[in-house]
Amino acid sequence: MLKKNNSKGFFVAVDGPNGVGKTTLIETIATELIAQDYNVYVTREPSKTDLGNYLRKYAECNTGISLACMVAADRYAHLQNEIIPALNDGKIVITDRYLLSSLILQAMDEVSTEFIMRVNSEIIAPDLQLAVFAAQETLQKRLSERTELTRFEEGFQSNSELLFMKKGLEVLKSEGIDILSIDNDSDLNENVQTIVLYCIMKVSVVTAIAKSFVPILLTVNV
Repeated sequence: MLKKNNSKGFFVAVDGPNGVGKTTLIETIATELIAQDYNVYVTREPSKTDLGNYLRKYAECNTGISLACMVAADRYAHLQNEIIPALNDGKIVITDRYLLSSLILQAMDEVSTEFIMRVNSEIIAPDLQLAVFAAQETLQKRLSERTELTRFEEGFQSNSELLFMKKGLEVLKSEGIDILSIDNDSDLNENVQTIVLYCIMKVSVVTAIAKSFVPILLTVNV
């Protein structure tokens, strides 16, 4: 089982196939949460470090287990240097890509689910996994409008991404991770409102549970 987030913050992972609109969705969600006085930290994978930048180049000409291990290494550094400190500060942390992306992209490189989960076994589980879907035609249209494509974006691979995404979500369900699936074909504003309301509800529940333990801890300490 993945480790549980025991901080006072709330951790949201946003994953989906290339071209699904994660970046725009995350930016809009963060803006809305900040407008409602929530402290939000937005980040991404690969990370914006020397390791993350090298990983982007490495992923273009390397596949399989070596790439899966490098992705995991960047994720552990990402957690240590960015995600966990922000969570400890009580922030809502939203990451653009996390474990589900490994279960999609590394699986497309024929790395087994068992190996992916094993090499990521020491990461913390997100409090909420946002799974962003769109129709294959929509994905390919958006990708065709880009000036540069990665090897995962080339060659009409959206159908494979969607297939492995569904399989990856089953793995996350078995880990007990809360999943919210969104169809991001068109209505951005409606999707943002749905996600924001869901996040606020979950944060409120987590906060209420944390507060409910305070009197018990005080009693025990006395």
